[in-house]
Order: sequence, then structure tokens, then C-alpha cells
Amino acid sequence: MNRQTPTKQAIVEAALHLFHLKGYHATSIRDIANKAKVNAANIAYYFKNKQGLLEFCFTSYLEDYILVLETNMTLLDLKGPQQCLLNLVKGILAFQRENFLAARFIYGESSLDSNLNREIHSTYFTKEKSYFQYILEQGIKNRSFHSVSIPMYLLQLKGLLTAPVLHTHYAMDVLHVFPQEAYYTNIYANEVGRFLQDTLFIAKDLEPQLAGRA
Repeated sequence: MNRQTPTKQAIVEAALHLFHLKGYHATSIRDIANKAKVNAANIAYYFKNKQGLLEFCFTSYLEDYILVLETNMTLLDLKGPQQCLLNLVKGILAFQRENFLAARFIYGESSLDSNLNREIHSTYFTKEKSYFQYILEQGIKNRSFHSVSIPMYLLQLKGLLTAPVLHTHYAMDVLHVFPQEAYYTNIYANEVGRFLQDTLFIAKDLEPQLAGRA
């Protein structure tokens, strides 16, 4: 996530840990201050209140997430839709792993009906959708992709991308895989790559190391 002062970063990390462990409403400012080993006044200074801290956690993570999308979108003209989409998938999964606690809390919390979540969906997730939609439209147009229902395909792809953070306990306790580790993230990215190749891609002219079949 965005670089912060050490104190501010400690508050954010403590908040994410406690929000995830106890829930947002069950976590107090005092809890966060104790966990971060700071004075409660520091939280008021940086975030005003707990709601401001929650909003910062959301926007900080999602602004960095959108930057991952924008960075990988530059490959569209250079590498083509297939390679761009594969690299985007790898970038997203790596970003979620690197910010695993934030991703788990934010994706879990974003399923709730609240004014904050409605704002998040109308801004960040709408922007996310526009990038994916553009890649799919370009791929269908130049016959790199099969013609698919873009909303339905994006729903499937979004489910695949968020599964490691939304179903962590199932992955660890039942499947005995650890999605927060780089080794398993790479394996999972390859499996998503196979899904894309089998359900969407037409041409098979991908670079082997990025095709999910290395």
C-alpha cells in the first residue's frame, strides 16, 4: 500500500489486523492505539476518527490496486490482448498476496450494503470493470478472444481473482494450500491462465513463461 510515515503505517496495519480479527464495529480506537503502540491522539490527528481510518484503508488499498491495472494496461498495444490479460491477472494476484490482510478485510467488507461500499463500487470497481471490459472488447474485435458475454465473463473472472482472499480458511484447512505464499500464488496464477486459454483465447501465440503452461 502507499508509503506512509511509520506511525501512520503502524496505525493502518493495526487497524486492518483488528478489523479483520474482531470486526470493524467491535474494534475501538483504544484497541487500535494499543495494538499500534501509539497514543489515541495520533489516530485523531491522521484520520479524525475510526470511520476516517476505515475509509483510508479502503482508498489506500484501492488506489494502489487501480495503479496495478493501469500499469498493466500499457501492455495492450505492445503485447496484445491475450498477453495483457495474463499479465494483469498475475499482477493482481501478486498485489493481493503482498497486501493480503488488507485484501481479505476489504473484499469481505465490500460485500456489505453501506454508503461507503456504494461509493467504492461506483468509483474504483467501476474503473476496474472498464479496464477489463476494454481488453475483452479489443480481444473480441481483433479475434484474439472468442465472443463472450462480457458481464458474465467478468463475473467469473472476478470470482477467480478474489477466491484466494475470500476463501483463505477453506484453502488452508481443507485444501492445504496457502494463498498468502508466493509459491501458491504462482501456481494459482497459472491455473487462471489455463482457464483464460481454454474459455477465451483463440490464438496460441503467447510467450511460454507467461502462458500459464511453463
